[in-house]
Amino acid sequence: MTATATELTCPPLYGTPRSPERPTLGGQVAAVAARLRKPLMPHQRHIVDVALELDPQTGLPAYSEVVVIGPRQATGKTELLLPVMTHRCVGFGSALTAWIRRELGVEVPEPGAQTVVYTAQTADDARKKWRDVHVARLEKSAYRRQFTPRLRQNAEAMLWRDGSRWSPASTTGKTGGTGDTIDLPVIDEAWSRPDSRTELGLRPASMTRPWRQMWVTSMIPGLSRAAPGTWPYLAHKRKVGRARVQADIRRGTAFFDFSAAEGLDPGDPQTWWTCMPGLGRTVPEKAIAEDFDSFDLVDFCAEYLGWEPKAETPQWRVVRRETWEGLRDPLSEAAGSVALCLDADPEGQQAWISAAGRRVDADYHVEVCEPGQLIPEGTQGMDWAERRLLDMVDNPATEVCAVVIDPRSGAAPAIASLRPKLAERGIPLITPTTIDVAQACRRIYDATGEQADPADDDDEVPPTRVRHLDQPELNRAWGGARKLESPTYGTWTFARIGNVVSISPLYSVTLALHGYVIAAPDDYDLLDSVAAYDDECPECGASPAPDSERIEHDPECPLVGV
Repeated sequence: MTATATELTCPPLYGTPRSPERPTLGGQVAAVAARLRKPLMPHQRHIVDVALELDPQTGLPAYSEVVVIGPRQATGKTELLLPVMTHRCVGFGSALTAWIRRELGVEVPEPGAQTVVYTAQTADDARKKWRDVHVARLEKSAYRRQFTPRLRQNAEAMLWRDGSRWSPASTTGKTGGTGDTIDLPVIDEAWSRPDSRTELGLRPASMTRPWRQMWVTSMIPGLSRAAPGTWPYLAHKRKVGRARVQADIRRGTAFFDFSAAEGLDPGDPQTWWTCMPGLGRTVPEKAIAEDFDSFDLVDFCAEYLGWEPKAETPQWRVVRRETWEGLRDPLSEAAGSVALCLDADPEGQQAWISAAGRRVDADYHVEVCEPGQLIPEGTQGMDWAERRLLDMVDNPATEVCAVVIDPRSGAAPAIASLRPKLAERGIPLITPTTIDVAQACRRIYDATGEQADPADDDDEVPPTRVRHLDQPELNRAWGGARKLESPTYGTWTFARIGNVVSISPLYSVTLALHGYVIAAPDDYDLLDSVAAYDDECPECGASPAPDSERIEHDPECPLVGV
């Protein structure tokens, strides 16, 4: 007898109910799971019973899409997907169509050889899961003689005896050589999709297939994996799926969301039992308790309870707000050469160009240049970045000593095309190493004076500080940044993921300052800039002598000897 939601010890918070008047292929999937030596748990059996319901009028699947959202390790998504994909390769033959004709009295098209495509967070992740889990498990099962694995790079496939094919694929939605049609596309780790491109790439390949069904599975990512707003694809699936369940719509999409109800105590084991269907079966309560003690609370609530992290007020965990605000100078500017940095978010969704140099008082000056000057604020993507960077380099009013691009950032694709163009202009392109980036982060941190020794105030030479223009995007980045420690080198950098805001503006000024320190001319005289930018010393008010371009400072002026 098929389990119903009311019989489940841990039903989904939002779940499409079983329609008992519809026949289902869920029992066949359960039989496949048993042959794989991993019988379905009650919630998994419920999911396949609902997901594989047949429409009595057409004899075809009632749902063309299945969305499963659940806590990490406690939903058993892999043990659910494996028999579903295996059943697609062995259970869609003439015996199925004959059974439908006999039981429902309707003619259905022969499914023919089926094509399964599995995608994960990245193409490499999909290949690894396909090779190390899917193929490995099947080769040890009763199905080992029904398929042949092809392991050639970028052409991997399980070739089944009935002509079906099961392959890993990239997250771009390309079929990766699997042919022009797909019957069962699977989008695993859906939180990692920044948009709908993967689905848009897969859906057209399924349009002509009458037995098509797409599966989308995921957990809710914590802040350590993704900032709020950076996984709109999954957020949209969840919003629409919950609305469909509330409206009792039983067609199109079967939706299952195993989450804890808002307002429960996240540290109470009773809360865990309401949303972790694998608890006590595949995961012991003790393991969850240990993770609760060791995880950041926001991460635990997201990945174990399904509570979506919210964008919050910046926490100022690296420097104090008052420290950064004390360094603002709306009139600050670099005196002489500057270094530029092009940086972008990890997915290349938004790019930034920043500049760094020294002021006449020898302090550092940093500023975010674009978007915000010629490029409208909020401009997305990187299409504008290379062209605008070269315009800034070519501007005769700006003396650029270097350009910096971190090869581990979302701006890395621009390195190959910019290198020869900058070389033609005599501008070095600096691509910092991991150690360089750590040193750059430490340099700008030290220049804030956050941990300065008060005794240093009595030194003859005041410490170099970093000054800024009080730009909102840079302020937000500092406020939301956190440190990422390196156990290997004993250093730290600013974490690129897991922040409540984008820290690319911070990285862009940090690496611009790194480029300036490395490439600025050694013989640069700050006093040359005093005469060029002003008619008198900004500190003591002295003017150049009539027969000289040099300023004779007051003996007490802090710029004497600079």
